[in-house]
Amino acid sequence: MITIEEVAALVKRAIRGKHANQIVIDESTNLGDLGLSSLQIAEIVFSLEDTRGVEFDPARAADAKTVGQLIAVGNTALQERSAQVAL
Repeated sequence: MITIEEVAALVKRAIRGKHANQIVIDESTNLGDLGLSSLQIAEIVFSLEDTRGVEFDPARAADAKTVGQLIAVGNTALQERSAQVAL
């Protein structure tokens, strides 16, 4: 399961500013409001995919506007992989 802490760490790394660690990130945090570019968001997605060994649905990942939505996309991909393995 992808956690808020995991995504928050990736977001803060992507922000790279000296104030990144002072930003409070929760599931309602809007990725665009943090000043992240679409490329930076894609890098976060790729990092999660690599770490978890799963591929997110590209359309759903692109539509994710908040941290919570991104987590949901990732956890759905993990659940789908688990269901396929169980077959």
